[in-house]
Amino acid sequence: MRKVLLICFLVLAAIGAQAQGFLRERFLLEGDYTRSGGFKPSCVLAFDVRMPNEHGLTFGYKIGPTSDMNFNFAYQIALVEDWANKGLFYIENRYLYRRFKAYGMQEFNAMFSLGYRNIHWNFKLGLCNRYIAAIPLRLDGGMGTIFEPMNVVFDVQYHLFDEYHRWNVGAGISNQREFIIERVTLFYYTLNGYYNINDKWRVLGEAGLHPAGVLNLSSQYNGYFINLGFTYNP
Repeated sequence: MRKVLLICFLVLAAIGAQAQGFLRERFLLEGDYTRSGGFKPSCVLAFDVRMPNEHGLTFGYKIGPTSDMNFNFAYQIALVEDWANKGLFYIENRYLYRRFKAYGMQEFNAMFSLGYRNIHWNFKLGLCNRYIAAIPLRLDGGMGTIFEPMNVVFDVQYHLFDEYHRWNVGAGISNQREFIIERVTLFYYTLNGYYNINDKWRVLGEAGLHPAGVLNLSSQYNGYFINLGFTYNP
């Protein structure tokens, strides 16, 4: 796993350097609490690349104490700039893998969305396919597999300042986060913020409500999460 992360880091660093953009390394500690499941910590390591033409790449890895693994790969393609509102229309593709070792299950997601962002707002609307299978994976389908061919994905975020301000706070509602995509009827409510210590270091945090349980199998409708971490620009 260390070799895989190192290779991804070197590839993204090369892309960022060649494009004269920036590479941002991100590390988070996250705590998740539900009344039925208790407190579950996890950690996140991610790499974000932004290019001068506003194209972007993200690779992330999340792991918890139960050896559950989550992989996230996403890229954004800038389409048209909206000069009046200093905004940008873009396309985003995201691919997620989630593994629930304790339950003998794994999940694959592929998402395509159209988005618009400006100084304060970020909107996304798209579609997602989900494939749930037993461990080990059975390629012939049949028992132990579930395929959801279509799910609507949306994301609405608001921030007080632009992303280059010394500090910022924001709020949002969505049915997807970096390592999970829920059904359109299940929402995440979030509050977030960051503070730039200098040109290289940033501290950030997020808190909110989320649907409870693995695959939403819980007697409690909502759980709570909070994460704290930092980013570093080499």
